[in-house]
Amino acid sequence: MSNVYELVVKQYNNAKSEYHHDKSYDIFDYLEHPKNQIIIHYPVRMDDDSIKVVEGYRVQHNNVLGPFKGGIRISDDISLDEIKSLAFWMTLKCSLQELPYGGAKGGIKIDSRKISKNELERVSKGYATNMFKYIGENRDIPAPDMGSNAQIMDWMTDAYQKKAQSHNNAVFTGKSVDCGGAKGRTQATGYGVVECIKLWAGTNNINLMGKTYLVQGFGNVGSHVALGLSDLGMVCVGIADHTVALENKSGFDIKSIYNYCENNKCLRDYNDNKCQPISRENFFGIKCDIVIPAARELEINIKEANQLNCSMVIEAANGPISPLAEDILMKKNITIIPDIFANSGGVVVSYFEWLQNKRCEYWTEEETLAKLSDRMKYIYNKVITKMKLKPHISMRTACYLLAIERIENSVKNKGLY
Repeated sequence: MSNVYELVVKQYNNAKSEYHHDKSYDIFDYLEHPKNQIIIHYPVRMDDDSIKVVEGYRVQHNNVLGPFKGGIRISDDISLDEIKSLAFWMTLKCSLQELPYGGAKGGIKIDSRKISKNELERVSKGYATNMFKYIGENRDIPAPDMGSNAQIMDWMTDAYQKKAQSHNNAVFTGKSVDCGGAKGRTQATGYGVVECIKLWAGTNNINLMGKTYLVQGFGNVGSHVALGLSDLGMVCVGIADHTVALENKSGFDIKSIYNYCENNKCLRDYNDNKCQPISRENFFGIKCDIVIPAARELEINIKEANQLNCSMVIEAANGPISPLAEDILMKKNITIIPDIFANSGGVVVSYFEWLQNKRCEYWTEEETLAKLSDRMKYIYNKVITKMKLKPHISMRTACYLLAIERIENSVKNKGLY
């Protein structure tokens, strides 16, 4: 499977087969079509004085539960189908987490690594300016995603505020703290993944001290997952990013790697005299307890699934496991904690940031992360309860069912159609 939209539809169809809905509302047909698909083209002056026309996307999938919400992905190989899939997942993720949001996703089709910082600023501000009429604190609230960060959200906030002639900070989340961002937002997604692992371990009476793991992808999410697991006494025996894959049977010094990547932007040339390169083809075959794909979609396919030698896979990335690979993992009795729950800590803390901006109040990092821990535990227990009611379903299907139920109830109560 090469198309990520096929993946989300397959996962959704699995849940449909388990869902007994009110046919007079046909919730499925309603959810299967995004509300708006916006494509823009806008000119940006580059440093050499040339003009580059940049393509941008915003897919607003569903807003029955509240304003659209979702990140902005910056990459030269994104597509409308990819953004559409991520928007669909955001609708389900926000519903599962019982947030007052619908789902959306944005994209800017450019390789940010091949342009200067000044060019990236102009590209970012151009996107916000051209999307101005489609976004707003009660309409659509963008956030960072792969390829974007707090600095980009700050630039977009500035462009929006100038056009709106307003100092409203609640339109974008994931901003720097100095520009109205929430303390704890940077590590929130990774922190949420770690909370899921702790909850899973508690449910299964597993002591995490000394347990081993692989992390594929060492960006914002993967790095903060690794830091959190290191604090729990877990041992990272394999680590990979887009430049290299490394193995260390005695365990990596995660703080050393984190500092190296902060300075060098990637793992290339990292060497602690104990690690050794491993081929990408064999990386997922490293024996460990937990595998954490934290990179891109569809990274674990049939070959990787057959190689995996672990107890659990937790999807820190969106859609990293193909349906055929998932079938193999289920037959191998490998637990999968699905993306729409596992990596939902980011949108939960984005919600906290939005609340703080609207209320003109700010919480400490400890308050924010404590609230996130409580929310992850609350939703995890609902998922486990759903699985007990339907013992034959996967955790992914349980998450989908809870998300769909909440949307259907909202449609019914509003008399939407």
